[in-house]
Amino acid sequence: MKISWCGETCFQITTSSDDKEGVSIAIDEKEGKKSKADIVLNTREFNSMPQKKNGQFFISSWGEYESRGVFIQGVPSLTINKGKNIIFLIEAEGIRICHLGFFGEQDINEEQLEAIGRVDVLLVPIDGDKTINFKEAERIIAELEPKMVIPMAYNPKKKDTLNAFLKAMGEKEIASQEKLSVNKKSFSSESEKTEIIILEEK
Repeated sequence: MKISWCGETCFQITTSSDDKEGVSIAIDEKEGKKSKADIVLNTREFNSMPQKKNGQFFISSWGEYESRGVFIQGVPSLTINKGKNIIFLIEAEGIRICHLGFFGEQDINEEQLEAIGRVDVLLVPIDGDKTINFKEAERIIAELEPKMVIPMAYNPKKKDTLNAFLKAMGEKEIASQEKLSVNKKSFSSESEKTEIIILEEK
């Protein structure tokens, strides 16, 4: 599986397969960009009915879905301004990815925690303006206990936000990488330490 960051809360995820083409997933694609992904997720434009069109599966609602071997769960949450936000849990190839969207609540509540369950890779906003800040992100990471964390929803040209997050997590500067490649074996370690991954904006 490969994970790329396209800025803000936008990600591209591609599953891998030995005998067929992998499944592509787009999350929060930038306005005006027409996605070619197999599965398209939107955390902000709430639509209670998922849509299938031209072989693509569009989801912007709460609930449980399955498409091409990928399990998706949308969990209700709120933005800072108390608008609707969807936490997406994506499970494929035995890997569980949690995308918090423009999460604006101070903490994860019990219902959300139970719905999310185990997390291998957490995509967490740290902006502090349009989303939770680095301190709130640190607290949520401690509750979800993911194996890996990828910060999102910040301006990579302004280092203060990222540096404050890394300091809160007990880390110094971490070299960024173009994309993250993982498989189920990547999470077989018994280490309790959460690994921080910094992705370059694509």
